[in-house]
Amino acid sequence: MAPLVANYYVTYKCNARCHFCDIWALQPPPESSFQTIQTNLRDLKRLGVRYVDFTGGEPLLRADIVELYREAKHLGLMTTLTTNTILYAKKAEQLRGLVDYLNFSLDGPDAESHNKSRGVAIFETLIESVRLALSLGEFPTLNFTVTAQNHGRIDEVAELGRRLGVRVWLNPAFTAHENYNGHKNPTAELVEAIRKSARYHRGTVGYNRAALALIEAGGNDLQNPRCKAVDAVIVISPDDKLLLPCYHFAQAAAPIDGHLYELYTRGQQVEHYRAQQGKLKVCEGCTVWCYLIPSFFKGFDRYFLLNSLTYADELLARRRLAVRT
Repeated sequence: MAPLVANYYVTYKCNARCHFCDIWALQPPPESSFQTIQTNLRDLKRLGVRYVDFTGGEPLLRADIVELYREAKHLGLMTTLTTNTILYAKKAEQLRGLVDYLNFSLDGPDAESHNKSRGVAIFETLIESVRLALSLGEFPTLNFTVTAQNHGRIDEVAELGRRLGVRVWLNPAFTAHENYNGHKNPTAELVEAIRKSARYHRGTVGYNRAALALIEAGGNDLQNPRCKAVDAVIVISPDDKLLLPCYHFAQAAAPIDGHLYELYTRGQQVEHYRAQQGKLKVCEGCTVWCYLIPSFFKGFDRYFLLNSLTYADELLARRRLAVRT
């Protein structure tokens, strides 16, 4: 079966300083040229990838980001953009119609909480970005990272989404680096808060049922691994390397050099990590939904069913939102 998603890290640079992420503190590598990314996008299409998520860092820091989205759409790929909105107003008109899933990162229902989490004063920028996107006929989603510190404010975030007329998506935080949040995520209280709020604010709030079910089960189990990161997701770094088995716990970085198709289908490193996906020591208890959610489409079980139900609900919610607007 073909990989479903490409998480394409076009930059590691970021203009925010979020407390739950360390990418902004990294020394960014040299970034690939447009031509290099264009070649890789063509190979992604050849491999059967359906979705490309240009990510970072803050992807809008790439000067040619609009051209990258145009190329992806030209190839018939579905596209995703998650942005902190600092630069959205400058790019919005050019991006119009090029992004299938537009996500604005939100960490709190008001300026104090959001700005404190993001490390920069951008709450009002986010609100104006929502209004701008809606005026352009786009359907932005407020992407709320639920942490051990903010799960008590989900209802307030839902109310903000209702007032703005947009969908709120709840992403449970996960531990991905050594300084991250005191290793306090995810918690049982966090999971219950997500589920309770989504029931109460049905139509405004969404979450992935399969992701929460795996969290409750203790995360990925090395003896019965549910992660299929290599089969489901292709991860490319800004400096043109294939990261294996995933970005967050990369064990290898294979240079692509214009040979992504051959590397992914016949490369020895890819085959090694495909055989080990979900079985490595770092995979024990993993709840990194960026890779687990696409993995749920690989294999028929309760997680496949819960994941499929989630996406059916989201499709219906998006259609209802389109009708209202």
